[in-house]
Amino acid sequence: MKITYMMQSLRQIFLVPLFVLTMVATVIAHEVGLSANIRAQTLSGETTYTADDLPTGAQITSIEIIGMYSTGEPMSGAQVNIFAPGNPSTPWQTGTLDAQGRYTFTPDLTQRGRWTVRVEQTGHSGFMNLVI
Repeated sequence: MKITYMMQSLRQIFLVPLFVLTMVATVIAHEVGLSANIRAQTLSGETTYTADDLPTGAQITSIEIIGMYSTGEPMSGAQVNIFAPGNPSTPWQTGTLDAQGRYTFTPDLTQRGRWTVRVEQTGHSGFMNLVI
């Protein structure tokens, strides 16, 4: 009887941390990555830029947001909130990522400055700033 009780106690001591470690590893494995393909009109036609190489004052025609988990899976169905410069509390536009984890919008070019895009899905979220 003592040995059985002792075995059960040892099993609990080792299985509970293993379970907790598994849960933590699962959460860590699903980090969110956001990127943007920014289409802008140039003298020679339309060109696609990233947030890092977008020229100042570019005449943007559309912005495609891409949300992916660190596993490579798209964040399909995630909620998108877009905040215009100067209004960080009320979304300028809302939407949902498609099956490929993509959402396209056209910003109001009269509102130049930092736009914030926030993507959320149960237990996961990410944001990015785009200076337009």
